[in-house]
Amino acid sequence: MVSYQRLKTSDDYYGSEPELKLWRAVLGLAADDAVKNKYKFQEGRSAVDQARSWFLHPTSNFFTVCYYAGYDPGYIQYKMKKAIKKQEEKEHD
Repeated sequence: MVSYQRLKTSDDYYGSEPELKLWRAVLGLAADDAVKNKYKFQEGRSAVDQARSWFLHPTSNFFTVCYYAGYDPGYIQYKMKKAIKKQEEKEHD
């Protein structure tokens, strides 16, 4: 596994850098898509399925986004697995 150096986060600044905010927004929108079922596209596969797959089966893009957002990819994946599992349980009720 690749070792990531911790990036400075908004906790390290009075105000966070615009690039950091951008990457965190990208990660946040993907997380929202993973636990909501609002969109449908590409042969019936929903954005939810795609977002969940992005977190559950991460590619280099996932690791890159986490790196630029200043977050540990392993921790983000762990938290999202829990959130996705909880959402799937709600969907089956």
